[in-house]
Amino acid sequence: MAYDGELVKMENGRWARFQRCRMFRPDVADAGETMLLIAVELDERYQGLLDEVEDSLAQYRRQGIPVQVQMHPDAQGVVLQPEVAAQSVH
Repeated sequence: MAYDGELVKMENGRWARFQRCRMFRPDVADAGETMLLIAVELDERYQGLLDEVEDSLAQYRRQGIPVQVQMHPDAQGVVLQPEVAAQSVH
């Protein structure tokens, strides 16, 4: 299951980000509004950027350093940051 804003690498090797979109059906009186979650392919600038990030991420993980990638909500760049370890409850 995907979530809004999730980055994915598709089978064709291209990057996409899931985003929530409204769909209206004006020809159906009682249809109302439907929300869809679709994968939108990113532009060329982000394709190269995310390929580089993927390589960096792999290098960190090979060294045993858990890192996650997040795209800024304003879509101006990405951030590599340490993964937060889940705290165990005793």
